Amino acid sequence: MKTSCPGFLAIVALLAWTCVALAQETYVFREALYSGSIGTRSSRRSAVFTDPIMARYVAENLTAPRAGEVSGKNSRGEALRWERIEADESGAFTGRSLRGGYLYLTYESKGEEVAILHTNGNSLIFVNGVPRAGDVYGKGWIMLPIHLQKGENEFWFKVARGKKKSVSLSWPAKPIFLTDVDMTNPDFLTTEIGHKHAAIRIVNATGNTLDGLTLRSNVAGASHTTRVRATVTPMTTRKIPYTLRDVANGVGEQAVQVRLFQDDTLIDEIDFTIEVKAPSKQYRRTFISEIDGSVQYYAVRRGQAETGKKPALFLSVHGAGVKALGQAGSYQPKDWGHVIAPTNRREFGFDWEDWGRLDAMEALAEAEARYGTDPARTYLTGHSMGGHGVWYLGATYPSRWAAIAPMAGWRSFFSYTGREASSDPTPMEAMLNRAANPSRTLEMSRNYLQHGVFIEHGGNDRTVPVREARFMREHLGAFHPDLAYYEEPGGGHWYGVDHQRIFDFFKWHTVKDIRDLDVLEFRSVSPGISATSRYITLYQQEHSYAFCGVVAKQTIRSRRQRRNDEAIGERKIEVSTENLEVFRIDLEHCKHLRKLTIEVDGQPIENLPWPQQNELWLKREGKRWSLLDEPPHRREKSPARYGGFKDAFRHRVLFVTSTAGRPEENEWSYRKARFDAETFYYRGNGSIDIIPDHAFTPEAFPDRSVILYGNASTNRAWKQLLDDCPVQIRRGEVTVGDRSLVGDDFGVYMVRPRPDSHTASVGVVSGTGQQGFRAVTPNRYFVAGTGYPDLMIISAAMYTQGVRGVIAAGYFGNDWSVDKGDIVWSEAAGEAAEQ
Repeated sequence: MKTSCPGFLAIVALLAWTCVALAQETYVFREALYSGSIGTRSSRRSAVFTDPIMARYVAENLTAPRAGEVSGKNSRGEALRWERIEADESGAFTGRSLRGGYLYLTYESKGEEVAILHTNGNSLIFVNGVPRAGDVYGKGWIMLPIHLQKGENEFWFKVARGKKKSVSLSWPAKPIFLTDVDMTNPDFLTTEIGHKHAAIRIVNATGNTLDGLTLRSNVAGASHTTRVRATVTPMTTRKIPYTLRDVANGVGEQAVQVRLFQDDTLIDEIDFTIEVKAPSKQYRRTFISEIDGSVQYYAVRRGQAETGKKPALFLSVHGAGVKALGQAGSYQPKDWGHVIAPTNRREFGFDWEDWGRLDAMEALAEAEARYGTDPARTYLTGHSMGGHGVWYLGATYPSRWAAIAPMAGWRSFFSYTGREASSDPTPMEAMLNRAANPSRTLEMSRNYLQHGVFIEHGGNDRTVPVREARFMREHLGAFHPDLAYYEEPGGGHWYGVDHQRIFDFFKWHTVKDIRDLDVLEFRSVSPGISATSRYITLYQQEHSYAFCGVVAKQTIRSRRQRRNDEAIGERKIEVSTENLEVFRIDLEHCKHLRKLTIEVDGQPIENLPWPQQNELWLKREGKRWSLLDEPPHRREKSPARYGGFKDAFRHRVLFVTSTAGRPEENEWSYRKARFDAETFYYRGNGSIDIIPDHAFTPEAFPDRSVILYGNASTNRAWKQLLDDCPVQIRRGEVTVGDRSLVGDDFGVYMVRPRPDSHTASVGVVSGTGQQGFRAVTPNRYFVAGTGYPDLMIISAAMYTQGVRGVIAAGYFGNDWSVDKGDIVWSEAAGEAAEQ
């Protein structure tokens, strides 16, 4: 079966390739108009920002600018104008004043045709008003099939980082083809024979969805056929997983051929090589991610294990622009463990937060299982952005590490950029700041008491100021008894990472036995991010995404002794809590005790079901704690599914677009889903399924999170997934509980529990009309550090008025209700309700 995309692209696909022979092979844009940064440039890591060009897009008023015309105001309130600019000899537009601004370019086409768009140095691009993903970091990966209309075609280019920005078009020889750009490949090892995961991109420059695909690989005569379950939707590029058969061979380059078939018809083939390595070298090992079903890798620098012991594991997280393979290669083999380097999903990725955090923990779990490492000797280190990753992962998962060693790291986005939250925020600003709490590592700094800390920094670091390390030395030095600090005299940002002093520090540390843990301090921003440390699990908060936690003290009344494996000791556990409604105490480590008493917030817990049960569930009711016979219902908020909005993008997330709306509504839905999928591919090496609503049934996609594009009036999947939701969005209106907003310019981001699953979520990207849909087109939720609560309603006015254009934001209750939730409403909500 082949399905067509919305609009006229299916017709274009039949005609476009007749134009290829008449078109030039490559076209490089060499003239443009440009505007410097306009709007709130400082809010790159915020869900709320102003942008006059985006405001015009939302209002469907994206008309061509003229040289000399005012484009908007910069962050200092100064008016900026459109100016002419020419590319240099290499075809690049250059200049620091471009960053954060826009380029406007045009191309005159002699007829309807399809081309491939290549961009560099942009965060997004509008092609004739259609949003497409950008090449933020200038990697050269962007290859987007686009429709060129007869006559003038307009390109609005949002400028990102980097010194050079370029835009070009090419006309390939085939409408469907493979590309070797940005493959995800394993390394072959001389000591292994078997199957390994890989991924390659398929470019679909037609108006049809590609299905019935097969990828056949051949490695030295060893072939393997992968029947591709995924589809490639119209006019896009997608990275597709497949399998290679690894055959033992000598060190060197191994030829590989991959052939693409559709319904047994050969479409394209490609040849490349994969390196065969001895296992003593650093190498890549691939795996399938549970975030989106994509192929990811981690790098290994394999060492040895001490006699009679399991090997230690050193998780090393890389800096910005560094590949995981290079990170692993920065170390010499260790004689007592293995270095494992995850990718953060990309070289820049997510700064080890959000999906970078999930990638690190997926890679850790994969490596632990494969190499049989010692969980009591797991260590965390990293450099620069990876140093931040150490501070972040060390605070978020404190019980996983015996010791941590951040090098040249910054503790948070706020300290690094100098942009802390306002000291006197409005209620709406406070709620949005709360959504960004996961990035506030300093609020979890007492979690570092669970492991040793070695801080290292260059005394003359001009990239990450040494003040970051010195601050943490002073801060932790006030309470942390196991802290080491080394400042390299005159050292710059990079002077290596493989320092013996750090590994000596590591070797002195192991994860402490729970029975010997006198005090456990554990704080988390959300059980959905970090729930468990040692014998405590944080299950539900009183206020979502406000910090919660415990201080648990264990007092041994008589020293632990063993006689024929019988215990005679007594133990008292005293727990003080913060912002908790439900939590669990695991008592496996107490099973040999003679007596156990527990107090929570000074209240003795009577009638303990111990030792018959090895876990206690406690719930706050008013000011008192009571025992629960069983945990809260799994349909309530839990560590498996807690919100906010970004949490919906995991559990093999699936995008579902609308077909029941008006043509322009359905067209927006598909284009927005494609834009999100392309962006997540670029930023997170992702591969996300996009299907139309009529193809979705809960039975066909069990336990997968769903992102629904559209509303109850346009998307058929709404009734299956959100019929009982207290927030209903339809054409012209959004209702939240007993409140109603009327108008066509409201955009909504929302997360809900998937009703037929205990783990999966439903994310909603919605609007009440075309302006509302366009208002949620930007996808800053894929930028690390941005905070999106469970529910966020914006108006088109946000792009000119900032936070005043946010109508509502907040969190549902632990039962996912509005009534028990915490939602802030703006004054504009009352005005909209009166319309």
